[in-house]
Amino acid sequence: MLIRLAIAWMAGVVAGALWWPGAAWLWAAAGAGLLAALALRRSPRGLAIALSLACAALGALRYGASVPPAGPDDVRLLAGRGELTLAGTVAGDPTRSEEGQKLLLRVEAARLGAKNRPVEGLVLITLAPFPAYSYGDRLAVTGELLEPRPAAQPGDFDYKAYLAHRGIHVLMRDPAEIRPLAEAGGGPLRLLYDARERCRATLVRLIPEPQAALIVGILLGIQSSIPDDVYAAFSTTGTSHILVVSGWNFTIVAALLGGLMERLRLGRWPAFWITLAMMWVYAMFTGGSAAVLRAAVMASLMVLARASERRSEPWTLLLAACWIISAADPHTLWDLGFQLSAMATGSLFAFARPVEGWLGGRPPFSWPWMAPFTEALTATLAAQVLTLPLILYAFGNLSIIAPLANVLIVPVVPYAMLFGSLALAGGLLWLPLGQALGTLLWLPLTWIAQGVSILSQPTWAAVQMPPFPLWLLLGYYVVIGAGWWWSLRSRVPEQTSPALSMPLSPTAPSS
Repeated sequence: MLIRLAIAWMAGVVAGALWWPGAAWLWAAAGAGLLAALALRRSPRGLAIALSLACAALGALRYGASVPPAGPDDVRLLAGRGELTLAGTVAGDPTRSEEGQKLLLRVEAARLGAKNRPVEGLVLITLAPFPAYSYGDRLAVTGELLEPRPAAQPGDFDYKAYLAHRGIHVLMRDPAEIRPLAEAGGGPLRLLYDARERCRATLVRLIPEPQAALIVGILLGIQSSIPDDVYAAFSTTGTSHILVVSGWNFTIVAALLGGLMERLRLGRWPAFWITLAMMWVYAMFTGGSAAVLRAAVMASLMVLARASERRSEPWTLLLAACWIISAADPHTLWDLGFQLSAMATGSLFAFARPVEGWLGGRPPFSWPWMAPFTEALTATLAAQVLTLPLILYAFGNLSIIAPLANVLIVPVVPYAMLFGSLALAGGLLWLPLGQALGTLLWLPLTWIAQGVSILSQPTWAAVQMPPFPLWLLLGYYVVIGAGWWWSLRSRVPEQTSPALSMPLSPTAPSS
């Protein structure tokens, strides 16, 4: 039932974005659904349909509430009115690269000419890489506001819509002047981001590049220091998922914390609250992207189920996490990282067992010493069933060599995470200790870096596919979903799902 209601909620969110009949009609539909549920409570099918209608209407209402109309003080109304000065606070951790940095300014006031006025809203500002700004900094920025460009033609990437789903409607590029204002704020989140920056600075002093940039991405989720040619090689080989924090990280963190709690012999609920707190600190520490938050919610629900001694069904965990995240922010459903993360997880749940059975009966994958490589190939092929069409639709990049690259690279990643964590802890205590431990880290990172570099060299390693329409993408998912559902109905249900042993967010191929 929960799975159906979660799907209905998310379908309602998407429908509310495509067509808005009015709040009154949606409230009426939600009320009618609830009344019908009361009347049909003795009929399981009727109850499910009625509650699904109510959830879909409420999902559409939640989307409508997240898109308030532009008020008289909205900053977007100042676009195209010449040079002005905005005062506000940096919201979120700025994105940095060698070319520059992007920061999100939550505006509080504006001065246009000699007139000051209160304004509100978000402005995405692109500026030089130095001086570097941080979350919580209060700034006065002088420049001209611009509107993002929409898609040039149907089917092209719509940058304006992409930013709108993040609450951003205006840009400022290369401001003429930036002045710090009062003392920076930010509270606990500022302290967390400062600690993250200290960890990054420590890691880059432990080992040389490009290994240092790789471990920063793997452990901290910071990709800005990864050279463009290195990132392109990971994209070509379909292994760029290694460079982002995913549910795999949370699986490892939860397992380590669970083992530590058992050794400390803490009670079930004290262990639950400590584990929960540390996982969410880690989620925010790594940037708190939509994909990370989805994995954190899934991990939290799984830990809660264990603490309460209840069985955790994987599909329920996934759909409940998506429901919670989309209820907090409906626009998350348009986040490509979230889409790929959720699709990869669901694809593993649905197709890992058939792929594993197919590979397990064929040498060399049936040989015992091949088990780590077979597991990596199983995860790669299973995840591609649902993620590959979305990758092709969004990027058009088809990695031919991805299965081989994942088989050779993915089994080494846990060792890089383990040795990276040890080296980081040692470096924070005493830099020479961290550098000594970094010698252990150098080998797995070199294997990853050199392996990806070599595998990306063939001209056939990846090909650029022509774009295809949205209806074809949706049609593919309808066919795959229908086929999977029919296969479930045609076999006897199993007591234990194989997906319970899979990571919360698999090592899915990404562009």
